[in-house]
Amino acid sequence: MRRGLARRSVRGGGLVDSARQRHEPAARAAVAPEVRARMTTMADRLLDAMARSAARRYSGEAVSELEHALQCADLARQGGADEELQLACLLHDVGRYAVDQALVSDTTETTRVGPGARGHQEVGAELIAPWVPERVSWSVRVHADAKRYLCAIEPEYFDRLSAVSRDTLRRQGGVMSPDDVAKFAEHPWVRDAVALRRWDDEAKVVRKQTRSLEEWSPLIRSWFDR
Repeated sequence: MRRGLARRSVRGGGLVDSARQRHEPAARAAVAPEVRARMTTMADRLLDAMARSAARRYSGEAVSELEHALQCADLARQGGADEELQLACLLHDVGRYAVDQALVSDTTETTRVGPGARGHQEVGAELIAPWVPERVSWSVRVHADAKRYLCAIEPEYFDRLSAVSRDTLRRQGGVMSPDDVAKFAEHPWVRDAVALRRWDDEAKVVRKQTRSLEEWSPLIRSWFDR
């Protein structure tokens, strides 16, 4: 799940090395407590990147990346999702703002796209995979495919998409083929992916009141401080 991303640049946190990701929890446990207290964790780096994303517009929509993430997570919480799915909603676009955009093929910073770049959903899923349950990283990985899936099975779903979302649909592969629809529908977590996608689509309301990033930080720390 980590191939192709041996080193990733996280805004505000330096390089994230996949080998370090695997061994960081054990390494941290081996150092003195007073030294450990001064070390930054993946949670620190993620929270910093999320805070900085408040200054980034979410694609071509009228909300910021942070507003979109907080709205999506709030909708999941209000919809009765468990904490794993709430976490997936909170971090589903982490590949848009916490990763060097040269690695991201559907970045809005098109002049920075480098060789071998992939979709933000794949890059983001691989970034968080070492820390979270597979269900969380899978839901992040397929949230673009879930849009393609819904467009195939619900014609009216496409009609509700914003102009920006229709454009990204085209860049993400377009409407799913019947064969791909059948395969996607068989996955045990397909309902999670569809739920995340629907909340994702709704999370674009200007000046909507949500829980703050600070209020969500305990959930992030519960997984990424380890």
